[in-house]
Amino acid sequence: MNRILHHRSLFVLLGLGLALRLVLALVVFPGQGLSSDLGLFESWATTLARVGPGAFYASAGSANYPPGYMYVLWAVGAAGQALGGQATLLLLKIPAIVADIALAGLLYAAARRWFGGRAGLLAAGLYLFVPVTWYDSALWGQVDAVGTLVMVAAIVLLVEGWSEPAAALGAFSVLVKPQDAIVLVVLVPVLVRRHLLRPNSGPVPSLGRRLTELNGHLGGLLTEQGPRRLATAAAAAALAGILPLLPFDIARSAPASLADLPVIGQVAGLIGLFVSDGGQFSYLTANAFNAWALVGDHALVSIVGGSGGSWTADSLLVAGGIQAVTLGALLLVGAGLLVAIGLLLRADRLAIILGFTLVAVAFYVLPTRVHERYLFPAFGGGALLAAAALRSSWGYVGLGLLNTINLHAVLAGGLSVGGGGGFGGGGAASGFGPGGGSTGSGAPGNSLGNRLGSGLGPGAGSGGGPGGGAGGGASSISLPFADFARSEPVVIAVALGQTLIFVGLLAAWLVVVLRPLLSGRRLPADEVGVPAGTA
Repeated sequence: MNRILHHRSLFVLLGLGLALRLVLALVVFPGQGLSSDLGLFESWATTLARVGPGAFYASAGSANYPPGYMYVLWAVGAAGQALGGQATLLLLKIPAIVADIALAGLLYAAARRWFGGRAGLLAAGLYLFVPVTWYDSALWGQVDAVGTLVMVAAIVLLVEGWSEPAAALGAFSVLVKPQDAIVLVVLVPVLVRRHLLRPNSGPVPSLGRRLTELNGHLGGLLTEQGPRRLATAAAAAALAGILPLLPFDIARSAPASLADLPVIGQVAGLIGLFVSDGGQFSYLTANAFNAWALVGDHALVSIVGGSGGSWTADSLLVAGGIQAVTLGALLLVGAGLLVAIGLLLRADRLAIILGFTLVAVAFYVLPTRVHERYLFPAFGGGALLAAAALRSSWGYVGLGLLNTINLHAVLAGGLSVGGGGGFGGGGAASGFGPGGGSTGSGAPGNSLGNRLGSGLGPGAGSGGGPGGGAGGGASSISLPFADFARSEPVVIAVALGQTLIFVGLLAAWLVVVLRPLLSGRRLPADEVGVPAGTA
């Protein structure tokens, strides 16, 4: 009871954040969201409850998510099957809402340890109430909060010196969504620095009595900082990245020569699934209001603004005759290398948090083929940055509002886009992109045809569940101010605003990493300022 009273402000925040999401998800918009996403999630959950993981990918032809989140959908499907009726559909938003609350609690705990109690409340409050987070979970019905929770937990553990758990969570996050591999850009160089290049430079976690006893039995492994810890972290990552694959029939996506090999077949199948996903949308942007939305004769800004036309392929030649997809990939790789090299030089708490946030924003801003929700992980790491420096909270809120407009433009209601480039007519679902039921598999967040109400969702294309259908009665949300969010001046402002915030983060990164070197001052140690794991 004393502990609850001590953290009563946190529990008030968490309660308000939970109430907001539950009211939106179950009272105001029950069974509503982006209908294609909810329909496919419902189909996958139902299929898992019916056939289990061993025949899932063969039965759900549209499934292109890796197995990590499928475990959650399996539980949702089993619960829905037991409860009957529309329970599965109504439960679909609950895991992401729970992840939102858990992530807010994690942000509070980490920021409170590192920066003080008020900073903890600020981090939790910013994350809970910036609109983009509850748009994603409670309105849209997407699951980005789940992967972000896993990634932020890995970052917090890394900061505090827990190498093996951090590596394990980082590897598992890739099984939730492949985009979550961005966390590896931070994890790998920090672990290499601490355990290979500069052993004993990292923080030693506070073990407590029981772990201290275990550490004694392990010969001091948990407090050792040398190369052996790098090997054990790699082993933990391998186990966390491979074991969840084994119950699933994902080997069917592997080359025939590898599909029947134990473990190797599952890993090859995962890679095959990722390769297939990466080639689905070869366009400058898949609804993301980044700088690519302003490029081309039929730029997204003009399409969504009402002029019609088809999306521009990212084979478009841009600067120096380079294809846009190549330029975007080079820019992203360059940003990733800049962060990774910086972390080899400096890997204290600030560098790790800022590096993760920068990579998360870069993944949204720089490459082609990006969806509107790919910025979401930045709101996990960014909350810790805002808690560390109050002035950073304005940038956090600004980025959150800009990205909310992007989500709103896609989610807010039917949109009719003319033109002969394969665009479907506006329907109950929202969005814009190549229409028709033959452009892909209809993956959640990617099913652009169904966002026009024209076809890529449950029961279309390759099928979503039993008989190719997605079951249930998921319907699309209708929200006000759709035309405002889709107007050309707003799209341009959002694209430029988000790009400028990325430039600001990049400048901050260069200052953090280079200023000590240029001034001749010694780079900060990797220690977090207080003994890791203490309050």
